[in-house]
Amino acid sequence: MVYMDMQQGEENVMSSNNLSRREFISTATVAIAGLPVLTGRSYAAFAPGAGALYVPPASPRATLNFNLDWRFMREDVRGGEAAEFDDSKWEVVSTSHTYNDKDSFRQLISHGGGDRGTYKGLAWYRKHFKLPADLSGRKVFLEFEGMRQAGDIYLNGKQVGLYENGITAYGIDISEAVQFGGKDNVLAVKVDNRTNYAERAAGTTFEWNANDFNPDFGGINRHVWLHLMGSIYQTLPLYYGLETSGVYVFAENFNITNRTADVTAEAEVRNASGDRATVDISAVIVDHAGRVCARLDGNSVDMVAGEKTTLTAAGGIKETLFWSPEDPYLYDVYTILSVDGKTVDVQRTVTGFRKTQFKGGAGTGGVYINDKFVYLKGYAQRASDEWAGLGQAYPDWMHDYTAKMIRDSHANYIRWMHISPQRVDAEAMARFGIVQVCPAGDKERDVTGRQWEQRPEVMRDSMIYFRNNPSILFWEAGNTVISVEHMEQMLATQKQWDPKGGRVVGARGNDNVEANTALTPIAGYFGVMIGQAPQTDALSGPNAMFRGYSVERRDRAPLIETEDFRDEGARRFWDDYSPPYFGFKKGPNDTYQYTSESFALAGVKRYWEYWENRISNTDPAHSKWSGYASIYFSDSNADGRQDSSEVARVSGKVDAVRLPKQIYFAHQVMQNEQPALHILGHWSYPTGPGAKETTKTIYVIANVDSVELFVNSRSLGVKSTPENGYVFAFPDVTFAPGSLRAVGRKATQTVAEQELTTAGPPAAIKLTPIVGPRGFEADGQDVALIDVEVVDAKGQRVPTDDARIDFTCTGPAVWRGGYNSGKLDSTNNLYLNTELGINRVALRSTLSSGGVTVTASREGLRSARIRIVSKAMELANGIASWMPANLPAPVRG
Repeated sequence: MVYMDMQQGEENVMSSNNLSRREFISTATVAIAGLPVLTGRSYAAFAPGAGALYVPPASPRATLNFNLDWRFMREDVRGGEAAEFDDSKWEVVSTSHTYNDKDSFRQLISHGGGDRGTYKGLAWYRKHFKLPADLSGRKVFLEFEGMRQAGDIYLNGKQVGLYENGITAYGIDISEAVQFGGKDNVLAVKVDNRTNYAERAAGTTFEWNANDFNPDFGGINRHVWLHLMGSIYQTLPLYYGLETSGVYVFAENFNITNRTADVTAEAEVRNASGDRATVDISAVIVDHAGRVCARLDGNSVDMVAGEKTTLTAAGGIKETLFWSPEDPYLYDVYTILSVDGKTVDVQRTVTGFRKTQFKGGAGTGGVYINDKFVYLKGYAQRASDEWAGLGQAYPDWMHDYTAKMIRDSHANYIRWMHISPQRVDAEAMARFGIVQVCPAGDKERDVTGRQWEQRPEVMRDSMIYFRNNPSILFWEAGNTVISVEHMEQMLATQKQWDPKGGRVVGARGNDNVEANTALTPIAGYFGVMIGQAPQTDALSGPNAMFRGYSVERRDRAPLIETEDFRDEGARRFWDDYSPPYFGFKKGPNDTYQYTSESFALAGVKRYWEYWENRISNTDPAHSKWSGYASIYFSDSNADGRQDSSEVARVSGKVDAVRLPKQIYFAHQVMQNEQPALHILGHWSYPTGPGAKETTKTIYVIANVDSVELFVNSRSLGVKSTPENGYVFAFPDVTFAPGSLRAVGRKATQTVAEQELTTAGPPAAIKLTPIVGPRGFEADGQDVALIDVEVVDAKGQRVPTDDARIDFTCTGPAVWRGGYNSGKLDSTNNLYLNTELGINRVALRSTLSSGGVTVTASREGLRSARIRIVSKAMELANGIASWMPANLPAPVRG
């Protein structure tokens, strides 16, 4: 429940009771000792009220939400692992959690060192929990989706695990160490996020554990789960720690026209019963409405005690809704184990079925999904995917929020940089129809010895963890060229762990022609960085190469741009004519000098240069690229090049709190297959005594045949010859208060238009809440976002407002504030400047429910007040019975 007050009295403006797609669905649960739990951590496939839903058979398997009510201390503590240690005065937090939310985005960014102001050291987490006696005898596993960088893990005073790689999920079998019968268990984790951390066994550092390109948000910065199983069970996909591979579902023999395919489910099964058993497997495929789409018959295996083996179920599926970027349809696949006719284990796997092909050839090459050519268009993004003021730790629905923004820009492609993505991001991209490139871990170089060995190990772990994700099409073996021997190791890893997933292995190229050429015969795709250039166009002969591009490669497999347009431009500078900055004044250590307008125009130029050379062109001279990624989607706490001016790398299409820049709207137009246009900028330039007349070029980004521009209903003419494919420029437009309108036409038909109007002087502050689909949850990890705008007397945003606003916050929440990318120490303060008339602040919930009141004020403006009620969430004995909330996905099927 959210209320807002702007001196007009309180008014209910938002209340959400929508079911999360991870919401607990009673028909798919088992009751274990009074705890309702999901049969697997995944998304509910059932539509409420659909009737006659598939109900999986009951089994001992359950996944418990282990994320709430941790105790935290950001320092090394002697004896912190002991069960009897007194942690009653420690801070209460929930995972995912980072201790660098408070100190990041506060100092000028360093190209060589990233964020130089964050704490790097030791910290402790402790969690108390109880398991009832009824669960005694079950197998009990801990899953850490990840942490940064390393962690010593203790249960009841004894070390049970050591996490070190900082990337992949990790599993621990605690069946023999955990206590039942209501006894208190204490899980303690000592985390170390120092970048010089060395692997204990080898004394070798991890090359990706660096702060410049892999922002260091220390802590248990991903989810933690407790898995319960019977004595005969399907293993978890947690090779790191458990050396198990879980369930692998794949489809073959596609007939896209007839909508059929053959589906196989392979389940790794362990017999921990202490006795011999004959184990049968079967599988059921269920659609979004809860209907059974197919039943898969499986084999039967006689397993001795302690044996681990793979059981297989297979069969056909008809009337299939294939996963694609247009319709990212996902199914639930239930794999069911039985012994002597009794169900002993049920695992639910969420996946999608799609046919993929990776082709070379001018006019015929590229990526094909379900027999359709798909030009990949999107962004490169740091796997930390952080928000200013929150760091890498924030609720699942906000990861969906980013994925939705990417989809809303009509992109279909994300390339994660250097390390594998967080699971919540990988799943969000699958649900929102975004094709993914998944790396293992590296630092833009090939290495040898133990540092190399760490990389295929991480690739193996990531393949196993993510191989049921239909949107991952590429395994990236290196963020630069690697040796033939190393590429062959990565290919062998795929052959072992993901042979039927419809994916390819490759690497990003560089300027080393000899090393790149050696990989040409064996890589499944070729990545490039800033590949389109005059030198590329001037190449002569099939083997001539520039930055990893050659005609021979073009004719073998897809060539995709992985990180183009590395330039930077902050959101707060409209153009050279807008107060208060009147352009960007470059500092001595800044590399770039862009306004939001010129940054967008430069980005359009680069996009167009790839688009006119896309692989589907039949002219070989203009047939090169199968995909294009512009670096980054959001501003990042990484290695920026605006060392005099910015606290972040400002290459993003949106800023670090996901407020869009003009370049975002430009991409939204360019990537749109339907007619669209966007006027760069605003229509509120200075007027009145002493104001200089504003005469400037107005730019309209459009994908139409012609654009006509109007000022106060007076036509300024029609343009039909865009620059760089999309830029319709109208020079020498003199500002006159009123309206600026652009009309886009296909032939003579109006197909798109936009109007900007002049705002009056600042009069009031406006607050707009953004909360998750279940409202603001008192789970210690949820976030409420508040957009703060300065508006005129009519409620229109004043686009040139850039001044301080002061806040108060009372009630059960932690103020996290927002950020100004050009100001030091701007995060986590009860004040913030607007930029272009708007900014965004955040509150984090606590475990206490109740009303939270936020006020915003500035002298001379009408203040605003908003009240957000946090909802109590059930927690018993350290365990929650519900799953995190997700935004609805755009499925048409």
